[in-house]
Amino acid sequence: MAFSIIHRLKLLIDRLSLQKKLVGLYIIIIMIPIMSFTLRYTHQLFDSALKDVENKNEHMLEIEKIHISNNIETIRRTAQMIVADRSFIDYVKYRNETNISDLIDFNMKSISNVTKLQFNNPTIENIHVYTSNPYITEMWPILFREERILDKPWLKEVNALNGTELWWFEEDHDILGRQTSKNQSKISLLREIEYPKDEHLGIIEVDMLLYNFFPKMFSSVKDSTSEMIVLDAKGNIIHNPYNNFLKEKHVNLTNLKKSFEANKKKTNFSFLFKNENIEYMVVSVYIDEIDSYMINIISLEDIYKEITKTRYMVLGGIVVLIIILSLLTNALTRFLLKRMMKLIDSMKRVEKGDFSVNVDISDHNEVGQLATHFRNMLNKINELITEAVNKQAAQKEAELNALKTQIDSHFLYNTLENIKMMAEIEGNYQISDSVTSLGEMMRYNLKWKNDVVMLKEEIEHIRNYINIMDLRLDGGLTLKVEVPPDLKEQEILKMSLQPIIENSVKHGIRPNLLKGPGMIKVRARIEEDLVFIEVEDNGIGMPLEQTASLNNRINSDQPIAETDRGKGNGIGLRNLNERITLYYGNDYGLTVVSVLDEGTTVIIKLPYRSIKGAGSNV
Repeated sequence: MAFSIIHRLKLLIDRLSLQKKLVGLYIIIIMIPIMSFTLRYTHQLFDSALKDVENKNEHMLEIEKIHISNNIETIRRTAQMIVADRSFIDYVKYRNETNISDLIDFNMKSISNVTKLQFNNPTIENIHVYTSNPYITEMWPILFREERILDKPWLKEVNALNGTELWWFEEDHDILGRQTSKNQSKISLLREIEYPKDEHLGIIEVDMLLYNFFPKMFSSVKDSTSEMIVLDAKGNIIHNPYNNFLKEKHVNLTNLKKSFEANKKKTNFSFLFKNENIEYMVVSVYIDEIDSYMINIISLEDIYKEITKTRYMVLGGIVVLIIILSLLTNALTRFLLKRMMKLIDSMKRVEKGDFSVNVDISDHNEVGQLATHFRNMLNKINELITEAVNKQAAQKEAELNALKTQIDSHFLYNTLENIKMMAEIEGNYQISDSVTSLGEMMRYNLKWKNDVVMLKEEIEHIRNYINIMDLRLDGGLTLKVEVPPDLKEQEILKMSLQPIIENSVKHGIRPNLLKGPGMIKVRARIEEDLVFIEVEDNGIGMPLEQTASLNNRINSDQPIAETDRGKGNGIGLRNLNERITLYYGNDYGLTVVSVLDEGTTVIIKLPYRSIKGAGSNV
């Protein structure tokens, strides 16, 4: 699928004009780095905005932590001053019976001192001392019997701490059970009073309302993008009931607590939290004294919108700029490619058959060079057309002459047939066979339909030639053929072997007949994609220098002098070599190998081409 899409895209690009490709390439070269820079810039801008939000809120929480620490110190100091008041503790410890004068004195001194503590610290809501002494007279709002707090959930935990303080979040209820206009949340410092050590005397409670304890969280100035909460050691969430940010955003507090637990540290930290496709930043600071976390949850929706708006504005500006630059580039490339378009129009006219086009472009740049080569090509084409017309006329004339020859050949065939019949009647079968071979040779020579024939057809032709030459030499000539069956249909130029056989008989075997009968061997072999045809004789051979000279003449590019024609200087072999190289290429041709007094071998090198099933091509 991907390959098909790429292939179609490539075809579409290939169909575009050079001008459109240049403009498109320009747009891509400009757009890719600009788009990459824009995306990277906006990403860095977003990271910077997140970092600013994180730093700002961490600073705010640190300031709030300072306020909370001051409130904690105020509550602790108040509790400590009460515990350190020896007259107050002694009265609570040793009071056994009611004495009006002692009671008045206690109220005027000790209770008054505690009341002043609360008066001097207006943020402290309540100071309660709960005693286990059954003889103590309760003095509202300071001194109470311990029976009033037996149902409190924190009682056992406070007693188990043995004088260590416990911080507790709860609703502020009147200790006497009286109805109040509204209940408010508070934080309480609770600790056991032991006097002497390890002897339970009572419990002291110092309360502060949460809107005083957490001034920022309960501030009347609302932030529409964030909300501050406190997560205590038991996992309870304390928040301002008048701030509806989390409720309006439908923030899932359970998921928030899970994410918080996964990222929780005992130091300042922050993390990102996603709820209903809206991302939030959660910034937290740990308050060690009360073992709680103060958390600010900030919506990043507006930041995302602002960054997205900025990104779109920058991208929009870039698109407008690219459009303007593309139009300018298009106009500039049109001007630069004007002469090329003119050259293309000339090529189209030539394509339609108008070879008289005048390409009037003479610049010295690449287009001018292309125009010059195109003009040269047109001139060459016109020359070739003229030459082809002349050749066609000559071919027509040759066909007429061939027709005439063909008419005459019928007469020759009939005459040879009559001679053959006369020889058979007289019983001279040697003459009859020779006439048959001569007729086959004439028919092979005159029926020239193609330039190439099968090797077996060419071998059959030279058999006829050997039969006639054997008659002339009084039976002193023998032909031996060693051609594998798979090479009998190998392609070979017509009349390739006869000039070689003729040379072997005339220059090699005939001068050597006094020493014995002549033998010509025709062999063929295949090596990879090459076919080697060897014609070997047992003639007089040649010395090494003469063989090298003959090979040089065969492969020479120099024209044949008129004085050399017909003198046995390898002209026939050279003509055959030229035919092979013209037809198959310069990698193919003839090579002569000879040894003096032993014989000569001519090797023909051809490409392997089978024309199996083509029938006779002569």
